[in-house]
Amino acid sequence: MIVKYVSGKIEAILSKTKKLIVEGVSFCLDEGQSLAIIGETGSGKTTLAYSIMNTLPPNMVCSGLSFEFEGKQVKNKEKTQKLLGDQIVYVPQNGHECLSISRKVMHHVYDSLKKIGVPRCDHYAVAIQKLKSVGLKAPEDVLERYPFELSGGMAQRVVIALATCSNAKLVIADEPTGGLEDDRKGEILLLLKELFPSAALLVITHDISLAKKCDEVIVLNQGKVMERGKTSIVLDNPRHPYTKALIDALVQNGMRETPRLREQRGECPFYNRCVSASQECLHNIPTKKEEGVTYTCKL
Repeated sequence: MIVKYVSGKIEAILSKTKKLIVEGVSFCLDEGQSLAIIGETGSGKTTLAYSIMNTLPPNMVCSGLSFEFEGKQVKNKEKTQKLLGDQIVYVPQNGHECLSISRKVMHHVYDSLKKIGVPRCDHYAVAIQKLKSVGLKAPEDVLERYPFELSGGMAQRVVIALATCSNAKLVIADEPTGGLEDDRKGEILLLLKELFPSAALLVITHDISLAKKCDEVIVLNQGKVMERGKTSIVLDNPRHPYTKALIDALVQNGMRETPRLREQRGECPFYNRCVSASQECLHNIPTKKEEGVTYTCKL
């Protein structure tokens, strides 16, 4: 087992109040397994990733958070920092944002190679190989470019190449296809699986077509798990009304909106938009299991 994660309760301190961001999310990942975390913007997906990397903003507090990596508890920031960039790598949603505009791609790659002990005399040859491995054509030319001279897709492939300069056992990909054309999005996930075949892969996304390429999926709404299980089962035959609403909102399904139907908020985060909600949903939402799928709903 590479990863065992329990979020506990993560809250943001806002003035004199606290806002719940994530609660009760847990999962395990082994070698070669992939898990997608999906949900609308603001559902807590990226906060979950930050909590794993111990990079939460200072105004957030955690209680009950537990992160085990290869069977050992990782509790403090110092231990996490030693793992980041080496055994735990992060692929951001926008390659341009994490590349310094004043430095050529060459210098970014060389810095990463230096960290893993590649001799300076081999930097150029290994850098070319790394850029080729992520599908970049004319890597010699790419090395000489500044980030602002790269397209969105090229910049994303460069940051993936940087991620390969590691001993990654856990890859966290946060909206890794942001800004890419639809016909190229699937390539990125396949590329990550090809480059890191023995690593556990955690994909943070709102793109259901991307999530479908993962082994399992967790559906989040306002920081709570609505449904989880095998991706093929959850997304092809969703049980929870929220998962159904996400799928109905896809372009190919008519982009059907889920309007606010009531102001009152219930135990289920989807209560105020759910057409099937009842008075019972205000206070008690049971957890159900069917065919390897777990979901929280009375229906």
